[in-house]
Amino acid sequence: MTSTIRARFLLSGLTLALVLTLFSFVPIPVYPQQVSLEALLRQTGVTLHWNPHLTQGLLSRDGITVAFRPGLPWVVLNGEKVIETGIIEEIQGRLIFSAEAAKTLFDIFGLVTQGNGGYHLSTILIDPGHGGRDSGAAHNWFVDGIEYPLTEKDIVLELSLHVEEALKRNYPDKKVMLTRNSDVYPSLEERIALANGVELGVREGMIYLSIHANASLNPRAEGYEVWYLPEDYRRSLVDPKSLGSRGNEIAPIVNALWEDEFTHESIRLADMILSRFTAELGSNIPNRGRREESWFVVRNAKMASVLVEVGFITHKAEAKRLRQPDYLRKISNAIYDGIVDFVNYFESREITF
Repeated sequence: MTSTIRARFLLSGLTLALVLTLFSFVPIPVYPQQVSLEALLRQTGVTLHWNPHLTQGLLSRDGITVAFRPGLPWVVLNGEKVIETGIIEEIQGRLIFSAEAAKTLFDIFGLVTQGNGGYHLSTILIDPGHGGRDSGAAHNWFVDGIEYPLTEKDIVLELSLHVEEALKRNYPDKKVMLTRNSDVYPSLEERIALANGVELGVREGMIYLSIHANASLNPRAEGYEVWYLPEDYRRSLVDPKSLGSRGNEIAPIVNALWEDEFTHESIRLADMILSRFTAELGSNIPNRGRREESWFVVRNAKMASVLVEVGFITHKAEAKRLRQPDYLRKISNAIYDGIVDFVNYFESREITF
């Protein structure tokens, strides 16, 4: 979300919240015809930004914004004008627009014509590290004589589920996947096979995030960091057989081009996540920065990929924070917002051919 749009959206934190709360006491009409969010996004070309804390959405395109809240037959245009319209409902986790609400939005944004289109990040794969028999980093803390065990696998699963939920709400047209959604252990090979098995269309892309918690023999080690593949690491991204008779000659060149592209995208994704961590957690929590390492789950993924370390369970103060639901929510918000920033960057790029 751009700073201008975010500023307008945050305006709704007071003005819009008061307006929508006031209107929540007005009788709500019911309309029989409905339009799905997916159809609305496809036909208008708008982007949905969903705020799970305020249960509020923002539709935007070409500098125009429309804020709404499910259950209320009102929308706010450009943070200023309140427009009465049909009801917008949330049914089994999906947003549904009445015929009147959809018509209002079609009138505001217009319909898009189908052309070549731009880049589309179709898939987001989140990997909660470890699981099952593999607890990952583990540490027991004693507070007032009571033992509090802390395990990496549980922390990262909770974070990943929060991020998945927010992404699915914001991007109903994208495939949001988890390598595990419970306390099970997919092998590293199975995680990578899942990532590399996703079929992508023309001008489609995907990203892979592996989420972990850290541990150290140094009890003072504290903070968050994001890892990506070293720039000199090279994977076999293209099968020479797919390039015809000159495949063996051309494949190294194509591989290098793709590798550079994936590296640049991974760096950008890492920086966006780190920036959001700082914004959410504040300057008192150390930002350990972007780091290079050829971790298995990153080096074998044929796409932009990063490994996020959310904090040290071996640091007494940080371990206490990592036991607090509000702090975990801030971390999941940071990861989610970083992904949203990357999606906006990726899908706003111009096609150069």
